[in-house]
Amino acid sequence: MNYDVVVLGSINMDVRVETNNYPEYSETVFANKIEMLPGGKGSNQAVSVAKQGKKLAFLGAVGQDSAGNQMLQNLENKGISTSNILQTDKAGTGTFVAIVDNSGENTMVGTMGANEKLLKEDIREVFSDIDAKILLLQMETSKESIIETMKIAKEKKMYTILDPAPADGYFEEALKYASLVTPNQQETEKITGIKVVDEETAFEAAKKIHAMGVPDVIVKMGNKGSLVYKNGEKILVDSIKVRAVDTVGAGDTFAGALAAALVDTDDLVEAVRFANIAAGIKVSRFGGQEAIPTREEVIAYQKEAITQ
Repeated sequence: MNYDVVVLGSINMDVRVETNNYPEYSETVFANKIEMLPGGKGSNQAVSVAKQGKKLAFLGAVGQDSAGNQMLQNLENKGISTSNILQTDKAGTGTFVAIVDNSGENTMVGTMGANEKLLKEDIREVFSDIDAKILLLQMETSKESIIETMKIAKEKKMYTILDPAPADGYFEEALKYASLVTPNQQETEKITGIKVVDEETAFEAAKKIHAMGVPDVIVKMGNKGSLVYKNGEKILVDSIKVRAVDTVGAGDTFAGALAAALVDTDDLVEAVRFANIAAGIKVSRFGGQEAIPTREEVIAYQKEAITQ
């Protein structure tokens, strides 16, 4: 079957904790709010792609447990087919705890669970009959599922976007199959050893990643914008100015919006502008996947910005 985008990625139950201040080591503090939300980088990115109106195939895994059933139902409710998602009895559904303080920043800890149980045989079985222009993936499933998916995508001549997140999941082998890599500052330092603090250091890091075999690079610098490196040239794309209240899922929103935009254009800079707006709208709202903006909301922001 033909799709616009294929997403490989994690599916997690997120426990989201809102607190005024991040607790000190060994300290006990009261939370303002605790809620269970659908999450996982893959799931968030799939929802972001779907909200941009694109047809996608989602490859992932959940456990044979109540959390897994809830995650599958959530995807179906958002118009995302679960026919390519493995429900395994070898592990429970991935679960992460996100602590969000009053600055909007988040700290997360969790377990991969079923996401680690995806085998290359599982990927080969579902991916053989799938084709698309774009593959989008991160590093929150098993290493063998990542490499197998990227190999098949390369054979199918798909443009592969690797979001090398989380930094703990990064391994260098994946770079040789990527068309585009989109690290944030922490991930960039993990890959290159270069601490990104400004446009100049982002450029140095992007050149180093390119030298490692990746054609295109985007170094994300939060409110400082995104540095796009393509064909030996760099362009800094500004982020939009918003009051950040919740940064959970911002990178995933960016990734999904970027993949969706690249279905319609080969202009990487324009696609990044679109993705920056989507991520900016997301961080200005509280919540998880429900706070990811639709294509209509991003376009409305673009039109309003032009008239101002």
